[in-house]
Amino acid sequence: MAGMKHLSLFAVAFLMMGSMCQAASEAAESARAAAQQYGAAVRNCDLVWAVDSMYPPLRRTYADSLASRTREAESARAHRVQGIARENVIEARARMHANDKALRAQYARMGEQMKNSGLKVESYSVGTATAEYVVTPPMAAVSQVRKDTAGRVRAEKIGTTQERSRIVVLPTTLVVNVPGANGSRTRMERRSYIFAVRDEVIIDKSMPRGTELNKWYFIDGNTDVNTLRSFFPNLPLYLDLPGTGDRILR
Repeated sequence: MAGMKHLSLFAVAFLMMGSMCQAASEAAESARAAAQQYGAAVRNCDLVWAVDSMYPPLRRTYADSLASRTREAESARAHRVQGIARENVIEARARMHANDKALRAQYARMGEQMKNSGLKVESYSVGTATAEYVVTPPMAAVSQVRKDTAGRVRAEKIGTTQERSRIVVLPTTLVVNVPGANGSRTRMERRSYIFAVRDEVIIDKSMPRGTELNKWYFIDGNTDVNTLRSFFPNLPLYLDLPGTGDRILR
């Protein structure tokens, strides 16, 4: 997470319904219901709640990236490279905990800055899912939750004992009221989307992707697609994503 670029998950969100798809699955409806709470956090500028709902592997990536830019981290890394110091398991866990704590603190400050700036979130709505994917580990199957061209295969047919993650694409609409010069205010709308992610079956219980199975986490649509594929390499080459765009409201 480099500066404000990686904080776009929520900072850019304040500038954040899309096209409807066929009847949503039970899982997609569950994801949408969970995303309503995500939206409530956005409306309240509660970025700590929002970062706590971020997909854990992505959250760890952002926390480590933030920490790597500190002078202490640079020095510690240099020592490790030179073989002067080596982390044991306890030290590594302590470092990851400290990194995560720093990330939450930074998001908390961002939330307060947004509130103090006079920015007001008028609404944040979540539309019906436009796509749903079940992704298994590399070299395994990946399916969109639809029948194939021959009408035979559905993602639900993937064995229940196989490790898998479910990804639901949810369109979002955000309306904000932004302060301007001379006491003026501007209303803006952003149409975007979020990825709701749920880890459903993990064979190796010692190394789960998320911290809690069957819980919905979120990845912002602004996340670089290469970052997304680093967690889910079996995602289809072309994703069914809703339209995006910003406009000034009268």
